[in-house]
Amino acid sequence: MENEKKITKIVINKEDELTDVVSAILESYNERIVLTFAEETDLLISPINLKVLLETADESEKLIIAQIIKNPTGLRNAHLAGITTIDTPTFPLEDMWEKEGTNRANRLNPPKEKPISTQEETVSTEELESEGPSDFQKRVAMAIEKGSARRKDMNEEKDVLISLDEDLPSKNDEIPIVVDPDLSKVDFSEKTVDPQKVSPNKIIKERRSNGPNITTLGGKFKSFFSNIPIPTKLKKLGPIIGISVVVLTLLIGFIYINTAMLVRVRIYVEAKEVSVERIFQGDENIKEIDFEELKIPVKSESVEKSRSTNVRATGKAFKGEKAKGKVNVFYKKEGSCVDVAPIALSAGQTIATDDKTFTLDSNVSVACNSTAEVPISAIEVGEEYNLASGQFFTVQGFSKNEIWASNSSSAITGGSKQEYTVLSKADVDTAVEDLRKIAVEEGENELRDKGGNWAIIEDSIKSEVIADSIKTDVAVGAEATEVNVSMKTTSIASYYLKEGFDDGVAELLTKEAQDNNLFESDRDLELELDSDIEKDVSVAENNAQGIKIKLVAKSSVKPKVDKEEILNELKTKNWEEGQKYLKDLEFSDKETNVEFLPENFPEYLRRFPKRQGGVLISVVNVN
Repeated sequence: MENEKKITKIVINKEDELTDVVSAILESYNERIVLTFAEETDLLISPINLKVLLETADESEKLIIAQIIKNPTGLRNAHLAGITTIDTPTFPLEDMWEKEGTNRANRLNPPKEKPISTQEETVSTEELESEGPSDFQKRVAMAIEKGSARRKDMNEEKDVLISLDEDLPSKNDEIPIVVDPDLSKVDFSEKTVDPQKVSPNKIIKERRSNGPNITTLGGKFKSFFSNIPIPTKLKKLGPIIGISVVVLTLLIGFIYINTAMLVRVRIYVEAKEVSVERIFQGDENIKEIDFEELKIPVKSESVEKSRSTNVRATGKAFKGEKAKGKVNVFYKKEGSCVDVAPIALSAGQTIATDDKTFTLDSNVSVACNSTAEVPISAIEVGEEYNLASGQFFTVQGFSKNEIWASNSSSAITGGSKQEYTVLSKADVDTAVEDLRKIAVEEGENELRDKGGNWAIIEDSIKSEVIADSIKTDVAVGAEATEVNVSMKTTSIASYYLKEGFDDGVAELLTKEAQDNNLFESDRDLELELDSDIEKDVSVAENNAQGIKIKLVAKSSVKPKVDKEEILNELKTKNWEEGQKYLKDLEFSDKETNVEFLPENFPEYLRRFPKRQGGVLISVVNVN
């Protein structure tokens, strides 16, 4: 089975013009084209537009079917133009394409009319003769008889009387006698001019001033067709048909030239980056921005926020009894103890055994090579400090071989411990930080909302906790389960006046590009700044003398292309002048591209169309 032929679907919107559709038909790679009129369009108002589309398709050997939905006027005009139509959203069936192919063949090669046979002409002549002479024939016969009689009376006269636009003379009319004029006294030297003596320039001028003579042209057509052996009826219509063909050909040519021509112009524009940096002096006493003196109105605002919350205490503490007992302190010295002073240990002196630490409850003095008993207490409460007798203790600050202690005579007892919850410093610090974040965020947002016609300077915002504003129900370390914590913050910020600021920044950037001749052009280019301007406003300095604001702005700038001005210029120029004008419009390293459609159009007939949409100008940004 033969593969289904591909179909190109061209959807025509109300903005599309006749040239756009013609170009789409010519650029189609497929033989079959469906023109879908989905919206109301001016192309359906007249069958002439549709006729041009049909002829374009025939000349490019393509088949077209118009898909016109819910538009009776469009369907009627399409039928008048001879275009096959459908009013359903589906594609045409194969039999419709075959029928349209037959229609196109008939349009390109119309069937010839059959000539009237000799027999038919004989019959027609006989029928006319059988009807008898008409009144007109009778009057002609009478005129012939009268002419014969006059020739008999006037033997020397050879003139023939011809009546134009009048009835033939009747029997009662008098026949005028024509007398030759006397030319003997006429000076023909004054009446004639030698053609060679006429100025050639005058002849050319007269020829140019005389337009085409329609009457003469018609006569030539009539003479031409009178020599062709064709039936009498068609012979009489020959000049009319010839003139009609010429007029129709000229009309079609005029329509084609004014609708088929399309010029596409691509102008390439390169955008370049431009940036500025300025320092403005803030002034609270002025009301307008001065971009010449770089002064800008400023103001300050502050917000105070109070926040509180309940926190659960997580600190741990213990209460109970400390273990107590007695130890003997030993002082051993090698050699003689003569003149060796005793060792004095004060209350609070620490002694330790393994990982347990105790303190002396009183002062004690131990002589050389002797012992002394002293009471001790554990440094913390708890049962773990209860020790059996016979434990060895080191004395802090002394060698264990010289001074040591032992509870060899009694055990250390009485230690006990009970755990409870207290408010710790960590509990307060965590609560204050959470409250500070909330209060600062609310305060800074409130400052931003206060802007109005003023813009906040982000890096000028400062927030802090007010000193001595942190309060708790109980002191840190006190027994508690849930405690209320409160605090206060303050936020301050500086603002600058927004009115006229963006426009002034845009002027600064544009002037910067012009002063630096960013595009290195000899022409006075009008520059167009991108609406997306990056601005960074920060505090450059803030002290007792005032505040200085730093502006850093950048954007992209490109030459401005006025399409309307270019179109108006092209309307006043011929093809060569217009091309040169467009080539001179250089806004980047890439030259302006000019494309004429159709491409095979004769060079000497090319021009820039003056109709709306005949010249399509597009501006292409070059990165």
